[in-house]
Amino acid sequence: MALFLSQFAVLAIESTGAFRAIEYDLPETPVEWMVCLGAFSLLLILGVRVYLRDTAELNRFWRYFLLGLRISVLAGLVIVALNPQERTQKLAYRPSQVAVLIDRSLSMKFPESQNEPGDSAASTAEVPPSDEAKSRSDAVAELLGQSGLLEELRKNHAVSVFSFDSALNGPHVTLRSQDPRATIKSSAAQAVAGEADTREETIDWNQIVEPIGLETRLGESLLELIRSISGNSLSGIVVVTDGASNSGIDPGKAIEAAKESKARLITVGVGSTRQPVNIQIASIQAPSDVHVGDAFEIAAFVQAQGLAGQNAIVELLGRPEDSDADATKLGTKEMVLSADGLPVRVAFEQLENVAGTWEYFIRVRPDQKIVELSEGDNERRKSISVVDRKTRVLVIAGGPMRDYQFVRNMLYRHSAIQTDVWLQTADAAGAVSQEANKILTSFPASKEELFDYDVIVGFDPDWNRLSSEQIDLVSEWVFAQAGGLVVVAGDVYSASVASDAKLEKIRELYPVVLNRFVTDVGSSRTVIQSWPFEFTREGREAGFLQITDEQVSSAEVWKEFQGVYSAYPTSGAKAGATVYAYFSDPRTQSANGLPVLLASQYYGAGRVIYLGSPEMWRMRSIDEVYYDRFWTKAIREAGQARLKRGNNRGTLLLERNQFVLGQTVRVRAQLTDPQFDPLIADSVLAEIFDPAGRPMIPSVRLQRDSNRTGQFVGSFRVSSPGVWRIDVPIPQSGDQLSEKIDVVLPNLETDNARQDAQLLRLIAEDTGGAYFSISEAAAEVPKRLPNRGEEFQIDQQLKTLWDREWLMLLLIGLLSIEWLTRKLLKLA
Repeated sequence: MALFLSQFAVLAIESTGAFRAIEYDLPETPVEWMVCLGAFSLLLILGVRVYLRDTAELNRFWRYFLLGLRISVLAGLVIVALNPQERTQKLAYRPSQVAVLIDRSLSMKFPESQNEPGDSAASTAEVPPSDEAKSRSDAVAELLGQSGLLEELRKNHAVSVFSFDSALNGPHVTLRSQDPRATIKSSAAQAVAGEADTREETIDWNQIVEPIGLETRLGESLLELIRSISGNSLSGIVVVTDGASNSGIDPGKAIEAAKESKARLITVGVGSTRQPVNIQIASIQAPSDVHVGDAFEIAAFVQAQGLAGQNAIVELLGRPEDSDADATKLGTKEMVLSADGLPVRVAFEQLENVAGTWEYFIRVRPDQKIVELSEGDNERRKSISVVDRKTRVLVIAGGPMRDYQFVRNMLYRHSAIQTDVWLQTADAAGAVSQEANKILTSFPASKEELFDYDVIVGFDPDWNRLSSEQIDLVSEWVFAQAGGLVVVAGDVYSASVASDAKLEKIRELYPVVLNRFVTDVGSSRTVIQSWPFEFTREGREAGFLQITDEQVSSAEVWKEFQGVYSAYPTSGAKAGATVYAYFSDPRTQSANGLPVLLASQYYGAGRVIYLGSPEMWRMRSIDEVYYDRFWTKAIREAGQARLKRGNNRGTLLLERNQFVLGQTVRVRAQLTDPQFDPLIADSVLAEIFDPAGRPMIPSVRLQRDSNRTGQFVGSFRVSSPGVWRIDVPIPQSGDQLSEKIDVVLPNLETDNARQDAQLLRLIAEDTGGAYFSISEAAAEVPKRLPNRGEEFQIDQQLKTLWDREWLMLLLIGLLSIEWLTRKLLKLA
């Protein structure tokens, strides 16, 4: 019979703080009690009656002796059924917990103190440089390592130190509580508390607080920390930051989570609450490549804070890129600084008559000496290639679509581009008027003709108009001659690229997998609205997609651009391709995701850029300048490898030449062996040099790209601003490939560098905490964090009491005596 049992405990408290409990399995409800008692009573009555009947002829002694034996056995079985157990428990102490959350974003590199925004130039000039030597991170390291704050907290709390920037990290340090009640815990209690003490002498606070993050996700990191450590023993969280939350969720969500979990937040403000004084070169606008003898413009955008109305000096300097000589001053201009954060454009006209790569530096300084927030952003560099020949572009179109006409005319007017045109629907005599240097009636038939072009731009071209030999030439031109191909998909001929066996080599060039059949969903014939570009992270960061002078304003233009009505359906991108944007119409989504609208891939030494819609002309409704820049930059991007072919044995390819501090730089090298066949090797060496000329240790190895014969890929993270150099020695050769990149500070951490004391006060006061300056923290923070340690019980052991040898022997002995007695008395 199944019984529902409960526990019944008899507790005894030992003088050592341990508890002993004897537990029995007893019926749980009145009905179960009645069933169990009834069954036991029935068994007892039947047993007694049977024994009294069997021993009726015996004298009283033997009758009661045998009955006593049987009742004793039944009593033993009842004890077994009750399952008596002894539970030993001990009291333990869970110490009060405090978490310290440290800001490690790049704004913590700025000085801890800052001059008054209204200080005159004369007064600021008197500030000794040593006053700005202590950065915010230095001040935090002193607070943790020298102020005695952690020692004071440890008297009542266990302390864990976390950090945050774009994500929560840690704990980096865990310090046990020195509360006497916590020090006498048993080893089992320590295991429950999960403490792993950090030896104080091993802590390097400067390393722990070193600013490395590109963002300050205060709300997001605080919310994650609250969710992970909240509990009854959490006394509070001490947040040490400048409060400049510039990414992620709103800190208000973290405040609500802290209220729900009753987590007290103590905020410690770092840095000046006053408007910082700073001047910087926010960005440089200049072409990457210019033609010999063509004038070009280098423009700097100067931003200032706390210096509105004051004068500044902007200087342009230059030198050949490979020269070790000091840069020559090429021009100086005086400007008036605008209101806080508003950029001022300062332009210099240049003209170079010698081919080569030139380094240009633009520096800015106030006309009077001041102590700035940071001087590391007062200079930026731009590398410009001066070529002695025009870029040759072949434009092919399957029909006279609008994009073809606009791009053809724009390229024809460009002074550094020579354009030839093949409109495939024109008659053999070329009766259709075309703006071009040369009008073709067929595709180039020889290597000499084709290999003279740097870039081919195809607007839904009919590749079947090419012979098999010409298709082979196109593949070789891209792969071996570093040709740049820009292809625009359309509804007429792109389906044949996806399905025709003859076009297999053309199909390999495309960075996407084209669908064989074009559906009506998403077709311009069936939709009545346009859909914007859905950019990926790579698309938002791609330099050739920045169509204005600044990244922020470029993003605004793309947001204003309403997009296109249709896109050619795809089944995703190929391995090794980079997707920049998707077509955002949700009706066109398939099992492979949304159609790829903009993508690229390296194919051998060359580059292929794919555009999935022939409707970019719609951007002209905003401004035709943006449209022209998009196409000019896309064509230059596709042909950059062609322009940089300085060594017949290889080409070094980078996604762009400017990176933000902390970003990952992806390096791709196309290499050949001495016979000019694709190099076969598992990896090649890349030597990376930081702005101080120090080599990166360990060196970077570029690994073989399994999808591209002769190509090697690797990456590294830039950890300091300035000019970095990448050298790739060519195996079996004394030559090397070399490129330089510019690493700049992110504007997120410099746009608003003052301490946001208002936000920090809000975080603290809404959760029952308090806000303190960093100078007050050591003395005041421990007073606001009560000891919330608590005692709890630990189950040490559960021992079954009836499962004993003597009890088993007793039951067997009683049954044996009963059996022997009945035998001797000749009972059945």
